[in-house]
Formats: sequence, structure tokens, C-alpha cells
Amino acid sequence: MATPASAQEAGDVGVTVSAPSAIGVIWHVTPRVAIRPDLSFSFNESDADVTDISSHSFSLGGSVLFYTGRWDNLQTYVTPRLSYSWSSSSIEGSGGGLDATQDGWGLAGSFGAQYTLGTRFAVFAEAGLAYSSQTTESPSSFGNNERTSWTFGTRTAIGATLYF
Repeated sequence: MATPASAQEAGDVGVTVSAPSAIGVIWHVTPRVAIRPDLSFSFNESDADVTDISSHSFSLGGSVLFYTGRWDNLQTYVTPRLSYSWSSSSIEGSGGGLDATQDGWGLAGSFGAQYTLGTRFAVFAEAGLAYSSQTTESPSSFGNNERTSWTFGTRTAIGATLYF
């Protein structure tokens, strides 16, 4: 006697990849709420005869998705986002060197949509507003140069999710 076949449902956890350049996970706490932490990083080195340049950056963010509607495979949501970033750069040359570090935080709010293409794959896009504040430190022979700046503007992201 044959047993009926059944499709396996997607899990509550998935891996996300999004542009402008982050990887993360998503966890659906309930059918209407999900948590999506993500991170991005880069390491750059440039060696030349006269000057060597290196830079490193790291960013950690977290979003909470509140689903507001569902139509077949399309879901809409609103999401607040909090992020932290850190970077450093170094320029070494025959005339001396320059080092700088920057750290900051950001807060954003977006409206998004997620379209499920199968039981384990979905794409998403979101747009909203973001605010960030950064502090830059550049120690030199004249003392420690510290500068604080802020940015306000739009935030967009597109990405894909693979569910387990």
C-alpha cells in the first residue's frame, strides 16, 4: 500500500542575502513578526612603492518585521532597524603615516514587501528613511582630531531568503 506524498513546508528560519551588501538570518517568531539580524564586512589592502593603504569595516544590524497584509504569495511589512558600524583606515608612506577610526550607529524605518517563489525561497524589497551618527578619530602629531557627523536620507534594500 502506497503512502501519500506531502510537500515539506518551509521552516521558520532562513538565510538572507541583501544589497547593498549584507548577509544574515531571519527568524519568524510568529506568523506576523520576524527578527532579521545581518552583518557586512570588508578588508582592503593596497601596496605600492611609495604608499601602502589598508582599510577594514564591519557593520551589524537588526530589523524586526511586522507583517501588515498577505495576498497569496505576497506579504507586506513595516520594519524598524538599528545598526552599528566600525571602520579603520591606515595610510603608510615614506613621509609618515595617517590612521583613522570611525564608529557609529543608525536608525531606520522602512516599508517592505516579500514575495514567496516556492516553499523555500522568497525575495524582498524595502524602502524608507534612515538616520545615522558617526564619530571619526584621527590621532596625529598635533593631537587627537575627533569629528562627529550625522546623515539623514533614504534607505533601500533588496534581497533573497532561503528557508530551512
